[in-house]
Amino acid sequence: MTKRDSEALAGGTDTGGSAPMVVGRARFGLNWYLAGLVLVALVPMIAAAALTLLHAGRAFEAASEARLLDTARTLARAAESELEGGATLLNVLVRVPHVVSTPGAVDPWADAADLQIGGRLVEEFFATYTGIPGGEGLSPQGIPLDSLRRAFRTGQPALSNVFVDPGTNAPRIAFVALVAFDEASIRFAALVIPPERLVQALQRPEAGSGLLVAVVDGQGRFVARSRDGQASIGKPVPDFDKLRATGSRAGSLQATSIEGRPVFLAFQTLKGTPDWVLAVGEPLSAFHARTRAPLIDLAVAAALALLLGLFAAAWIGKTVLTPVQSLVGRARQVAAGDDTVPAAAAAPSGIAEFEDLRRSLEGSERALRARAEAQALVARSLAQSEKRYRILAGTGALVIWRRDTAGRVTATGWDVLTGRTPAFDSSWAAFDASWYDNLHPDDAPVVRATWQEAQRSSDHYDVEYRVRLADGTWHWVRSRGAKVEADDGSGEEWIGVIEDVHARREAQTRLAYLAHHDAMTGLGNRLFFQERLRAVCDDPALCRQVAVLCIDLDRFKWVNDTLGHAVGDAVLVAVTARLKACVQPGDVLARIGGDEFAVIQVAGPQPEAVSSLAQAIICALAAPMAVADHAVELTVSVGIALPDAEGPDAVLRNADIALDRAKHDGRGRFAFFEQAMDASMQLRLRMERDLRAAVDQGQFLLHYQPIVSVATGALAGFEALVRWRHPERGMVPPGDFIGLAEEIGLIAPLGRWVLERACADAALWPRPVKVAVNVSPRQLADSTFPDLVAATLKSTGLAPSRLELEITESALMHNVEAAKNALLRLKLTGCSIAMDDFGTGYSSLGYLRTFPFDKVKIDRSFVKHLAGTKESSAIIRAVTGMCDSLGIISTAEGVENQEQLAYLREERCIEAQGYLFGRPVPMDELPAVFARFAGGNVLQMDGFARPAPVRA
Repeated sequence: MTKRDSEALAGGTDTGGSAPMVVGRARFGLNWYLAGLVLVALVPMIAAAALTLLHAGRAFEAASEARLLDTARTLARAAESELEGGATLLNVLVRVPHVVSTPGAVDPWADAADLQIGGRLVEEFFATYTGIPGGEGLSPQGIPLDSLRRAFRTGQPALSNVFVDPGTNAPRIAFVALVAFDEASIRFAALVIPPERLVQALQRPEAGSGLLVAVVDGQGRFVARSRDGQASIGKPVPDFDKLRATGSRAGSLQATSIEGRPVFLAFQTLKGTPDWVLAVGEPLSAFHARTRAPLIDLAVAAALALLLGLFAAAWIGKTVLTPVQSLVGRARQVAAGDDTVPAAAAAPSGIAEFEDLRRSLEGSERALRARAEAQALVARSLAQSEKRYRILAGTGALVIWRRDTAGRVTATGWDVLTGRTPAFDSSWAAFDASWYDNLHPDDAPVVRATWQEAQRSSDHYDVEYRVRLADGTWHWVRSRGAKVEADDGSGEEWIGVIEDVHARREAQTRLAYLAHHDAMTGLGNRLFFQERLRAVCDDPALCRQVAVLCIDLDRFKWVNDTLGHAVGDAVLVAVTARLKACVQPGDVLARIGGDEFAVIQVAGPQPEAVSSLAQAIICALAAPMAVADHAVELTVSVGIALPDAEGPDAVLRNADIALDRAKHDGRGRFAFFEQAMDASMQLRLRMERDLRAAVDQGQFLLHYQPIVSVATGALAGFEALVRWRHPERGMVPPGDFIGLAEEIGLIAPLGRWVLERACADAALWPRPVKVAVNVSPRQLADSTFPDLVAATLKSTGLAPSRLELEITESALMHNVEAAKNALLRLKLTGCSIAMDDFGTGYSSLGYLRTFPFDKVKIDRSFVKHLAGTKESSAIIRAVTGMCDSLGIISTAEGVENQEQLAYLREERCIEAQGYLFGRPVPMDELPAVFARFAGGNVLQMDGFARPAPVRA
């Protein structure tokens, strides 16, 4: 045998059934040919038998399905016939002239109606001017309101769904017919019967002993059932949504029985009912048993035949090729680098060619072993290089550095990043000294400690710091590194990258600044002012020299309404400049509201110094201001308070009370807070008293403002906004009473009413439109609030996925851990959580990492100033990008024009809300809103549509 033949034999013989190697042309062992012969004989027969059985199984399954459908149709006709009796009785009754013309004439017909035990024949009245009440409840006579409305709308007898009769506390169904309708009243006759007669109708020979038959009403509850019929009436039907999803009046599907067993259902919608369905079910195992057993038998027989053939071929091949197997086995061990078997492991053969081949393989083994050892060393080196460059490739870094086992440091790209050439040489000590000389003094200790900790107890290094550039400025970078094994295995070395993170750190610093400052004027905001006031009041010596001024622009709303918001913003900027000119360097000036400013004056003695400052402010702002080609004249009112023992919050409150007195006294003046100024407090007490009465008497109502998809314009949901309908003051906006309700403990009952009313209203809306409900800090702190949410969802029937709870930052900041636990419990109810007014607090970014929010609502103040300030645009871009990366929905509030919407769409904001899409409207105006978003198609919902009158 030649060398080429030996190689072909070693690579092509396979006794284990694996795929043959290809050398020249493919060669296969004899065992493969024998196995192939068996397969050629067996596979066509097996395939033919399998196809035949498969077609037969499908045909039989179709026949079984048709049989179930025929059974369902037959039983449906029986059920329809049973139900027609009640409808016929009422149809005859309402055509009797005496009954039509005489109220109360229905009652004597009860004996003639042949009622079952528990049945009753009643007459129901409604005043025409009030109409039939909406909702899903019962009438005074215990008749479902929806069946009364349907009978009134169609003029034909109507069948109700299953309901619980208040008189018997048992499940009943009712036939309802309109008796008469005139200017004074609407009269109905109703036949209320127990559904047991339908159970008897299902006990028919067509049902069979193995079938399950049930009648289901339009709300997915059992009306009758052939098994456990009495106990099942009124219970919800499993997989009813799946049946409705078929969209057909008759058909079949797989479902689950009330006992939890899988069944195959055939169903038929009953005529003359509110979408009742008769369903016939057969256990899924019995349904499929007819086709599976023969198929399994044939598959087992084919498998056994195939295995017998393969075993026979393997036995014959082994008898012929035993010497070859020994040589091939050793050849493969050598090729795989296995040196655990002795060189003479292959058994000698009496065949000369095989023996020559064995000796050749033994001679080649020594050369292959040496080559394998060299290749293993190369492979280890490649693996280390791959790990090193995979780490570097994933970073997108500008600088790549390496410190080898000898302490030598190399780096590329440092000069590109910083404009400086590092003093790298062969000494790590020299590099260490030059490196730390260029770090920011505040960051150098942190960097050094992080590096030492990484060398001592970690295999990773990650730190951010500032480095000095060639021009002397400081630049933020991030350095990361990992410990890897050296190429030659002599020890461990460090490789890493340095990234430019300056833009990100600057943006974070800017966001932190904006959290404490007003973006438009650059002044501190209310949070900034309160922190500074608290710090001043904590110093007793300084507190005696302090005065607080609240400054409000009189008639500023008139400027906005007449000249526009752009002019109004420019006026605020001009006012800021004049206020800055009035205060001293040590004073604190802040904008704490829309047109409200505040000053902490640190000067003495008081109150003389603050009186001079207040008069200077009034005079400075009284001069006309030239703004955008307009001469704007304003007056200001100033309230002044001096610190007292009650603390900084009381100082600001007292200054605000004094401001109200200054406005009341004629504006354009200042007033000091005095204890006698309790007129406003009396007003507050009056408001408190009225608010308590409003909660007791139900003077509140909800308005709904649409929330839309920015990308498609589709309606995504509504935010529920509470309004107070005061009997004397008219409609009171929430800003006038929500804070007071929070303070006096009324927010809990008010919030409970808002939640229940909003969920009940939303249950009437088309799916999947959501409703968003605001949650106060006091509600979130209540440990029973998650249970209230779950109970409300269950009682109203609203899907949890359609409820969204909006939480403000103030509800989270007092007890972070308790708030986190409360939000997690709310998430378990299935509703979603949104962070409201995002961006107005310093901690907002941190809260996104701590709490399980599904949505972030960007505060309207940033949207309002999109066209005027770069800061608002940067914040919105940062928030939407962050939400996108975290998988959180972003919603912008206060969208009022197309330019704002276009910008939000460009920044990939998901949802928007504002006057551009609609003002808040009450529930009875929502059909028009739905129609507008649906392209003019009026959506009919219970409580919205009123039927045309039917006259007797």
